[in-house]
Formats: sequence, structure tokens, C-alpha cells
Amino acid sequence: MKKPNVILMFVDDLGVGDISRFNPRGQIHTPNVDALAERGLCFCDAHSTSALCTPSRYGLLTGRYSWRGDLKKGVLNGAGKPLIEEGRMTLANVFKEAGYFTAAVGKWHLGMGWQQLPEVTGQEFNAVEEVSEMKLARAAGKNVVIDMVGVDFTKPVTVGPRSYGFDYFFGLNASLDQPPYTYIENESVLALPDHLTGVWPLDRDGASMQQAVQRGPAAPGFDPRDVLPRTQQKVLDLIDEHANGDEPFFIYYPTPAVHGPLLPAPEYEGKSGLNLYADVVLQVDGMVGEITAKLKEKGIWENTIFIFTSDNGCSGVADYPFLKAHGHDPSGGYRGKKGDIWEGGHREPCILSWPERFAEGKSTESIMCLADFFRTFAELLDVPVPDCAGEDSFSLLPVLADQTAAVRENVIHSSGMGYFSIRDKRWKLELCPHNGLPGKKTVMEPSCSEAVPYQLYDMSVDKAETANVAAAHPDIVATMKAELLRQIDAGRTTPGAPQKNTGGEWPRLDELRQ
Repeated sequence: MKKPNVILMFVDDLGVGDISRFNPRGQIHTPNVDALAERGLCFCDAHSTSALCTPSRYGLLTGRYSWRGDLKKGVLNGAGKPLIEEGRMTLANVFKEAGYFTAAVGKWHLGMGWQQLPEVTGQEFNAVEEVSEMKLARAAGKNVVIDMVGVDFTKPVTVGPRSYGFDYFFGLNASLDQPPYTYIENESVLALPDHLTGVWPLDRDGASMQQAVQRGPAAPGFDPRDVLPRTQQKVLDLIDEHANGDEPFFIYYPTPAVHGPLLPAPEYEGKSGLNLYADVVLQVDGMVGEITAKLKEKGIWENTIFIFTSDNGCSGVADYPFLKAHGHDPSGGYRGKKGDIWEGGHREPCILSWPERFAEGKSTESIMCLADFFRTFAELLDVPVPDCAGEDSFSLLPVLADQTAAVRENVIHSSGMGYFSIRDKRWKLELCPHNGLPGKKTVMEPSCSEAVPYQLYDMSVDKAETANVAAAHPDIVATMKAELLRQIDAGRTTPGAPQKNTGGEWPRLDELRQ
């Protein structure tokens, strides 16, 4: 029997409450995504490896928490160096070893090996005055970013997706609000940037709105509104091309939606009756419908695993106050949003559709982490995993067979600023007195104190994290904290030989050891 084709659609900044299967009381209805669950498995307690996108992508593709490597907090900028270590086994490598054609389409955001110009000047983009103006603005303390003006775009990247097991790549270096604003195919840009840009205009209902992005190099004619349709068409073309080939395919589809700037296609503008964010969510649902229809058209739907999930919680660009005032909560009743250590930061919608395996829809309350897909497919395809790979990944095959099975005793979360949390089936310990973000984004938990600066929630009765019981259960706090430190020091959470964490220690680890 032919091995199953696999499509992994990794949406950017989609809240668990934005999919109607997970939030039937919400005001955004996603029938195409919901339909995936009718012949598959719905994970109702699924989590990304971080509350931000770069570390979550690292965790998904390597089966390893990103804070074990160089990135302890935050995300990469456009010029960020490659984050996945040279020689590290990835999910794409697993599929390659099993004889698959592998492709990545969409937003990479794990760093590329850009080659630099001998000397950084403004002339390369015919924007000397513009660059000077931006430098003055930055010197004056204004929030302005100029990135990647020193890159030689005439030269191919030395490290990219094809360095990590992918046969083909098409898409963007990072988010749609991060430069360079040009498409990349394999190792080369398709059009050389020739100017700097910093806003994308969008006309809607006769009003002109400007959505700011990071200042940086842009290619002539690059229209951000074309990105979602163009990457979607690339996925459909790849299915057409490889549907009936001798080798099965794995398509990793990290779509730039629904990250800002919010630029829905014309047919989706205003469709939600809510706002731009909800319109883009509906566009994503339409994209899922197109892929499903294509799989059925090619006669491969039954034997294709289609995974739909998100990299972290919904971001503030969605306009939470507006949506909640209109009866929709992107976090689906959970506390917090993107970047937070609270559930809204890392709890994800996650559906694995596999019609050949599931005659009807199933659901599971077993805890899972998106890093678990690494060992799941390695075991499914009989690909050996060495001790130095997939250190934080547990195979989900037992859960696919029996939805009551538990493959994890606990899972570690990290916030946007690298604060830790550890969660088992009942308890969740958050090792900070706030949401885990800095400055103006810091939201303190009033029940914390100097004596007990942590948060402990009983998730069996308080999934919304409303009652911090850390002061009442010091024994549980101590036990869970010790287990977290043990897993950090072991370099892994799975059974196997201890591994070394790289990139230096987490800067606050000394505080936790006290």
C-alpha cells in the first residue's frame, strides 16, 4: 500500500477560538476546517512549543524546544541567522528518508544564510534620503525599523529550507510585515529589491487605510495582497504535479495568514461582517476547502493526512475589544493571547484528517504538543530517530488508535520573553507573576506576591486560569518546578541519553534554582 501523502498547514497567529469546531459560540464559522474533523482526529488539548512564531516553527520541525538552542526569547528579524543547527534532523528529513518528495510553501521565519554586500549604503535601493530620514527617526527614539539594507540579493542564500530536508521552497523569508518584500524560490529571490517600503495601503468601503510594516527592501511590483493567493496556488500546483507520482509527498504549508498586515482577498473583504481579521480567517477556511477539493479531484483524499493547526495564539492585531464586543473571542474563553504564558498564548486548534484511517470523526483530550508530529511520523514511516534528535517529541500513534491514551505526562510552555510553564493533566505551574511579556505588554497577576511569585492553576476545574492557588499548594509548586528543572538539565523530555542544551543558559534559570 502506498504511504500516505501529508499536508501540514501551519497558520500564523490563529486563535483556538477562531475555528468553530473549537468555539461553536464564536461568530466566525469555518465549515471547511470543521469538515476535516469529520474524517479525522480533533486534538482538544493541543499546544505549540512557544507563544511566538519563530520558536514554534523550530519546535514543530525539529521536535525540540527552541530554548534548548540559540533562541531563548522573541523571534528572528528579517536578517536573522539560520536557527536550526547544521546537521540537526528535521521533520522534512524524516519524510525524505521514507522516500517522500518534500516541499515548503509560505512563511519560513527560521533564518536564512543571506550574503552581505561589501559595504552597507543607501545607494543600493536608490533611497539615500529615505534611509537618512529613517536613521534620524530612530535616533529620535521613534519606533522605526530598517532591516536588511546590507544584503546582496543577487547572490543565493547559503542556508535555507533546502538545507533541512526540503526538495523545494517557495515563499517569504519571514512574516508579511518583515523584509525583504520579495518572493524566494529555493535559494534565490525571484525579483531583486530596488527600494524601501514601510506601509501597505488598503482601500475598503471607500476609505484608505495604512497598515505599517517593518521598513526594508522591496521588489518592484511586490503586492502583499497577492501573497496568500500566490502561495495557495503553489500548493495546489504541487498537489497536481505529485498526486500520481511514484513517491508520496509531504507539503509543509506555513501560510502567512492570519498575521498582520491584514489584507483579505477582494472576495473576502467584509464577508465576516466583523473586521479585517475575521475576513482573513474566512479566507483561510476557503483555502482549506480548495485543498480538500483538489485532493478529491486527484483521487488521493482518502490516503492523504491533512493536518491543520496554528503556531501560537491570536495576536492583538485582531482587535480583541471589537471582536469580544461582537460576541467573538479568538482565544475561545482561555486567558491571554499571542506571547502570553497563559493558555491563549499557546493552546492551538489542531485537527488531523485521515479518511483512510478514520471512518468518522474522533476527538481526544490527551495533552499533545506540536513537536510530537516529529516522532509520530518517524514511527509511522519506520524511520529511526537518533538520541540527538526529536528530544521533546512523543509519538501520537497510540492516541490515533485509542483516543483515551496518554503519551505525555507533561508539556513545557514558554512565553514571548522566555518565561517557563510546566503543565500536566491537572496542574499548570507558571514561573512568573505575570503573562510573560515585557514593558507595556506586561500584565501582572494580582494574586502573586513577593513570597509566592508564581501561578498555579487547577486545569481540571479552571481552564480559564482565574484562580491562582500557588500559595495554597507549595508542595505541588516545588514538585513541578523540580521536574521542570530536571527536564531542562537533561536536554530532553523523552527517554534516551542526556543531551546538551546549546546557545547558553536561559538568563533566568539561576532564579529558578534558588
